[in-house]
Amino acid sequence: MNCNLLVTTFRNRETDAADELFLLLNMLGDKGPAIEITSISGIIIVNTLLDPFQIAEHCREIISNEPWRFRYVLRIIPIERVCRAEIIEIHNVIKQLSKKICENETFMVMVEKRHTKLHSREIISTVTSDLQMKVNLDYPKWIILIQVLGKLAGVSILRSNQIFSSVKEKISLD
Repeated sequence: MNCNLLVTTFRNRETDAADELFLLLNMLGDKGPAIEITSISGIIIVNTLLDPFQIAEHCREIISNEPWRFRYVLRIIPIERVCRAEIIEIHNVIKQLSKKICENETFMVMVEKRHTKLHSREIISTVTSDLQMKVNLDYPKWIILIQVLGKLAGVSILRSNQIFSSVKEKISLD
């Protein structure tokens, strides 16, 4: 799995969402994104030339002017690093990526698992064991996001506004 975006959609609408995503990324300047419908219902992975952390902002601009462009894409999530879905390996990746969080900043860990027997509590306790920053589950400055898809995991450290949700954005338009 070589990707820098994870996209969610409705079950059995993966092809429609992939088409919608292709047009969207094309419009933003990536003429040949690698889009793969996974074997997991509702999950698409993408490798784009665009900065994955800027895509949410671009999508917000588009949805504010043309909300009908988002019919099938539900969420667009940036992925910084992909590794094997093993707790020690995820921990090592987070140790490297967490350098961008300053000691006086807060964070939370968000784990989304599909097709795995790993336990969220075990993942969270292991990956946070070396972190000295404060946890804030309500309004964290940073989110440590772990997306487990079977035998692989996508890891990102990002701000909450860097995850795009078409549903939330459409609600906020009203």
